[in-house]
Amino acid sequence: MTLLTKGAISAFIAFVSAFMLVKPPAPTPDDLQPRYDTIYEGYSQPITVPSTTTTEPAKTLCGQVFNMAKDIGWPLNELTTVVAVAYRESRCQVEAFNAKDPNGGSAGAMQINYFWCKPSRYWPNGYLQAHGLLKDCAELFDLETNLRAALAIYRYSEGWRAWSL
Repeated sequence: MTLLTKGAISAFIAFVSAFMLVKPPAPTPDDLQPRYDTIYEGYSQPITVPSTTTTEPAKTLCGQVFNMAKDIGWPLNELTTVVAVAYRESRCQVEAFNAKDPNGGSAGAMQINYFWCKPSRYWPNGYLQAHGLLKDCAELFDLETNLRAALAIYRYSEGWRAWSL
């Protein structure tokens, strides 16, 4: 390769890298507006919850997850997935904690890994703290805080990659 070609490739990589290091967008006022009045308006038909001994509480808890996610501003087309992920991760229980996950465990309905609220090389105070979503990892046990943090992670990850979907 000639020196000119190497220089052009280096310039292109530097230009593209500048756009890849941009922080994710913060929620807008439109994102925070409620879109549905009941849990079933987001579905073509009511969701089917697997039959277990905790069916009734799970329906109620997942309904709370749906309504809170809607109020927080999750995209309309993702509300069913939010409920499905919360059910799979914690049976929609806000006090759920998995100590076996790396970086200190995962907490809340969406099972947010403590990686997101611990200091790192890129986020000295923690990613969620840097975006003003919480002050301490223990706040992930609040449903609203948990779903707001999950929305920020969803946007940062450009989808559901953080939950291995």
